[in-house]
Amino acid sequence: MISRHNLSRKNFWIIVINSIAAFVISYLFVFYLNHFSIIFTAGMFEHNISFDFSQINYHVNPSDWTHDSVKVIFGTGPLLVFITGLLSLLAYSALSEETEKIKIFLLWLSLNALNFVFSGIIIGIIFKIRIAHLFIWMYLNDSQLLMMAMLGFFGILITALFISKRIAFSANTYFNKLDENNYPFFIMSQLIVPFIGGAIIVIIYFLPQIQITETYNWIGLALIIIICSILISKLDPVYFDEDQKGIQISWPFIYISIFLLITLRIVFHNEIYINW
Repeated sequence: MISRHNLSRKNFWIIVINSIAAFVISYLFVFYLNHFSIIFTAGMFEHNISFDFSQINYHVNPSDWTHDSVKVIFGTGPLLVFITGLLSLLAYSALSEETEKIKIFLLWLSLNALNFVFSGIIIGIIFKIRIAHLFIWMYLNDSQLLMMAMLGFFGILITALFISKRIAFSANTYFNKLDENNYPFFIMSQLIVPFIGGAIIVIIYFLPQIQITETYNWIGLALIIIICSILISKLDPVYFDEDQKGIQISWPFIYISIFLLITLRIVFHNEIYINW
């Protein structure tokens, strides 16, 4: 039997807060990995830019853009983010039987990274931004662009199908088993509420300059969360080790997330110009 004490309101919000903090850290890591990859690769082609906490402006004559510069500047970031997503998923799988809360960060890092890439493809093609510049300079026609958008959509579905069971095993951080008695508690506290809360915090962070990608990429992540929640609820009972579990707040996650939100916003509040 699962102790009712473990399913208390207090423990629910402890798990939520831990997961929200991990979500925020992972999202900012993914966003700025892409952000700074654009900045530094622009320097490789001596393209002058300016940037702040949410956007990058290019001070480049149209004639100065080349196939190579477009491919490198707009392709490197998504590639690095995709590799980060795969590596974090591998690291998470390697720690599947451990109970350290770093697993929660690795889980959200893989989810945010893979969604950033696949949703970014769809959003970019629809609004002709970011990675879409790469496809346009590859002279893809409308049918080929549609195929790329479908690739992004199926990437979201595959991510959800592949990662759902792995998410279920993160329950061993807090519980000795996962069954019909605590499925709803776990799904809401580890996935759904942290996703909503984390998304709200990130949107507030980017206000008043929230970009198109940060406006719509939540749709893809919401789809992943919904599919994973449904699949997890249909799993057979999962049994973990018999060690006594303690549900405690992860203060390092809290401190790091607050530090990043405040520091990044202050440091990059004013536009920074780089004349390469």
